[in-house]
Amino acid sequence: MPMRVLICSNDTFGLGHLRRSVKIAWSLHAGHSDLSILIVSGSSMLHAFPLPPNTDCVKLPGLLMEGIGLYTARRLPLPFEDVSRLRQNILLEIVLGYRPDLVIVDRRPVGVTGELLPALRALKGLEKRATLVLSLRDIVGADLVRGEWQADHAMPVLDELYDEIWIFGSRLLYDPITEYQLPDTIARKVQFCGYLGIEPPTMPFEETRRTLQITGETFILVTVGGGGAGFPVLDAYLGALEIFPKRRRTLSLLISGSEMPEQERRALRERSRRLVTARPEHKVTLIDFSPRLEEYMAAADVVVSMAGYNTLTELMALGKRAIVIPRLHIVAEQLLRASLFERLGLIRMLHPDRLSPNLMVDTVLNALDAPPPSRQQMTEVGLDLSGQTWVRERVARLLGRRQASPARSP
Repeated sequence: MPMRVLICSNDTFGLGHLRRSVKIAWSLHAGHSDLSILIVSGSSMLHAFPLPPNTDCVKLPGLLMEGIGLYTARRLPLPFEDVSRLRQNILLEIVLGYRPDLVIVDRRPVGVTGELLPALRALKGLEKRATLVLSLRDIVGADLVRGEWQADHAMPVLDELYDEIWIFGSRLLYDPITEYQLPDTIARKVQFCGYLGIEPPTMPFEETRRTLQITGETFILVTVGGGGAGFPVLDAYLGALEIFPKRRRTLSLLISGSEMPEQERRALRERSRRLVTARPEHKVTLIDFSPRLEEYMAAADVVVSMAGYNTLTELMALGKRAIVIPRLHIVAEQLLRASLFERLGLIRMLHPDRLSPNLMVDTVLNALDAPPPSRQQMTEVGLDLSGQTWVRERVARLLGRRQASPARSP
């Protein structure tokens, strides 16, 4: 029978948790093509991403984070307690029915407000001993982590139940052991994996540009993740195009995200329509979502984005010029990450409180005239992008298996 891996994504906002889970699944399949992989997530976009062979997914009822420790049901007209109990029962049944050999839990050691704890304790009661891993992105936010883990009583669970803690980042750049004040018994379980980069897109960037019918225009990609807080970025960018130098023709692809409110999306479509009528040297396409984001990144002359973990690491792996506007939502995670990457000379950051069309124009033009970050530059500052390789090799050791021949992700 194939070895079984369960990936639990504790997502309440945006697409980052889900995209990281899918990326880990592809990394595992590339080294262990006969693994059985099950992804559990509350994201409404769970079925929008291509999954590797032998991989399936289970959708949990969605939650929305309204503050540290404050949640509501995303779609069901039910009290949070009822939805939380429903999620808890589903997670328990998955563990008992699937009986995984390896469980990778994203960020919340006991799930949202403890919903995962019964499933974790059931794992320890099974005859087959599963390896339990907590995965963390480079920066989550010290206040958020300490607050949530204290409220969840997570430290004893990390000490008692978890075997390892994987941090997808570099200790040279940000040290969660110190920032989160992890005790020695838990710090000893931490392993720094390097950043999760990106597999090279299967479609050459020249073909992507032909598909977009780029004929000499500057191609600018603007992406705002899930889109729940992305309207100001897209609106400021459209304002910038209205005052862009007439000598430069542009083709702009704006990806608003699946979680942007429809009223904001309609306002952007209307402004885009007026713009291309008044300034025909600009071509603007606005879409809600695309699973081909990496291909568009690879083909772009410059990318305007927010500062989510996946977006920044993929931009660095592709060596792209990037203008980053961090999202300030509950915690300052994106501001911390964007500030760090800017200090390293890898991106240009615009603070959201100072965002304006004039500043956007100047920053885009300066970025286009400057060279993109090089792999040598990233190596010199300690940006390790070998996370996928690390995951494959570590899982091979944990499961006591020889890696299969590599398989490419789409």
